[in-house]
Amino acid sequence: MAKTVRIPDYTASERQTKFHMSEAFETLYGGAAGGGKTAALVGEAVTYAMRHPKARVYVFRKTIPELKQSVTPEIYKQTAEYTEHTKGIKYNSQDRAFNFANGSVIQLAYLENPADKYKYQSAEIHLLLIDELTHFTQDEYEYLKTRVRSTGEHPLKVMAATNPGGVGHGWVKSYFIDIAPPEEIYEDKNGNTRIFIPAKVTDHPSEAFVKSYTKVLEATADPNIKRALLDGDWDVFGGQAFTEWRRDKDDKPYHVVQPFAIPAHWLKWFAYDWGYNTWAAGVWLAKDPATNRTYLYKEFYEHAMAASKQAETMSMLDSDDIIRLRLADPSLWKQIGNADTGETIAAIFERSNLHFQPANNDRKAGKNAIHEALAPQADGLPGLQVFSNCTNFIRTFPNLPVDINKPEDIDTKAEDHLYDALRYGLMNQRPANLPEVRVNQDLVTRRMKYAR
Repeated sequence: MAKTVRIPDYTASERQTKFHMSEAFETLYGGAAGGGKTAALVGEAVTYAMRHPKARVYVFRKTIPELKQSVTPEIYKQTAEYTEHTKGIKYNSQDRAFNFANGSVIQLAYLENPADKYKYQSAEIHLLLIDELTHFTQDEYEYLKTRVRSTGEHPLKVMAATNPGGVGHGWVKSYFIDIAPPEEIYEDKNGNTRIFIPAKVTDHPSEAFVKSYTKVLEATADPNIKRALLDGDWDVFGGQAFTEWRRDKDDKPYHVVQPFAIPAHWLKWFAYDWGYNTWAAGVWLAKDPATNRTYLYKEFYEHAMAASKQAETMSMLDSDDIIRLRLADPSLWKQIGNADTGETIAAIFERSNLHFQPANNDRKAGKNAIHEALAPQADGLPGLQVFSNCTNFIRTFPNLPVDINKPEDIDTKAEDHLYDALRYGLMNQRPANLPEVRVNQDLVTRRMKYAR
């Protein structure tokens, strides 16, 4: 691609030009608000369609209204005065497709619900463009990438733009932001490449826009939203559910601490969120009777694992512990575990001597219980601390967004499985009234073999 991209009403800024010149298979652009993300995506779409006959370009937003509000008018704007080609560009509103005289098509696409992805099962996409990537789950993104293919000579690319926040904040941050410094291409073990190109409002090509929009962002009352949208800070975002979470505070461990040997007299219990197609998640909790502080000291996080295998694994993981109580979502007693016997998942666990009790599944009260646990106690430290080896919890928990339709709840489209397990555990602290329960001790010797 040329070093500058010129289309009527769109001249790439220096930062946008770096986006257009990316040589990685996957490119993410943006971060802060106002960097010209949609304009850059549309500029890429129009240029690609004109340069590569019979190209199939797909531009995704989460919903049709979002396409109509941003992408469609931007395409009209960028092609309106392109006199050499305009008469050869026609828009089919029924198909939501811009058809070019050279046979290329820019298809406007949406993926509002998980099942919508199957509408594109037969699609051949040469250039996949996604606006506001954090509105999509990783499963949706990975599926759309499988449609990027060509039987001809078309160069294949995936390019996206977004701000921090949204249901996909966590996976986008892990996938694009954390793996390499900005503007440095990362290559995975399969040879696929990706890059993150940051942009801020100051990178917008219009000085008037920069001046006016900067004032708007500077006046934002919420400091987290301000940091996310003005500075492109991926450690915070608007709609973050647990803004009080801190790994460290004043250069000292705060919510995350190094593992230590838990005294035998401390109460220990286990809370679990069933899953097979989704993630199965469990947390081991212990309470210090002297401080009343709770520690999340071990985690279970598995995908596509049979209930019987999960039970065996859990037993090996806590074979040295005295677990006073096991709690699970009430659905554990409704799930059918064996089509022949009609066993529930709970019954399958009981065969491994793992006896669960239904947890309190009040979502609002559970979220509030976690807020209370994260708050500081009299000694200045929080009521909940997490061992640093619980990497999946530490990765997913800070990235949980609130449900925009239910502000007192979590967006269930996010990776919330370990969060669910924790709220079961914190809502049901009754271990002192229950008898001690040990797992089958013949599993102890197998524990080291399992060590991950």
